[in-house]
Amino acid sequence: MTHNKIVIGTLPLLLALAGVLAILPNSQMRKPVKPQRRAFDENRYPIADFLAAEPSDPTERVKRRTRAEKYDKSFFHVSPNAPGDTTSLTDVVDPNLPAFPFAQSSVVVVGQVTDARAYLSRDKTGVYSSFTVQVNEILKDTSKVSLTVGSVIDGEREGGRVRFPSGHLHLFIVNRLDMPQVGLRYLLFLKNGVDERTFQIISGYELAEGKVYALDDLPNARANENADELTFLNKVRNLASQP
Repeated sequence: MTHNKIVIGTLPLLLALAGVLAILPNSQMRKPVKPQRRAFDENRYPIADFLAAEPSDPTERVKRRTRAEKYDKSFFHVSPNAPGDTTSLTDVVDPNLPAFPFAQSSVVVVGQVTDARAYLSRDKTGVYSSFTVQVNEILKDTSKVSLTVGSVIDGEREGGRVRFPSGHLHLFIVNRLDMPQVGLRYLLFLKNGVDERTFQIISGYELAEGKVYALDDLPNARANENADELTFLNKVRNLASQP
């Protein structure tokens, strides 16, 4: 993945600036500390092999085809000739999505991500990632599955990395949206997918080391960045109990 390099100043200039800041009153230097987002990590994006064969099991093959068709005719235009190292889809996410999109969700759960895989669409123009989630807590369930604690479901999201025959890895992302990481816990807002145990990830929050991190770079979600996990979950449980 290529990165742009930005030069922010020379050493003498920075030292001079430090001297000016040192003599400013504390009241002029203090600024509100903004919650820090986790750094982007492309390793969270599973890899699909462009030449991967279909599953040999007939049932699994039909299931995979059904899921993959949804991503046909993708604006990603996945191709071995794709320029650069990254393709990003912009202006496809609602920036005003509520921090807790209960109304938009058929299922809201707290669960642990135990596996992640990426797959190409049937026509190989798109790529999507599928995350296996073991359910720890159910806050909403209007699905046909009737989930229970311990249930295993799949959460999907458009995007992923594709390995082309040349060995080149190309990253395909949807701007503002990130991917869960295997081994971590999440509060996930999901909507029904193409089959009973497959859901689309609307939004979510990572729960790690007693803190909360918004999965997506959306204004309403960022308001909960770095919140205390227990306080945050109690707030969400109270919201979930309301009509």
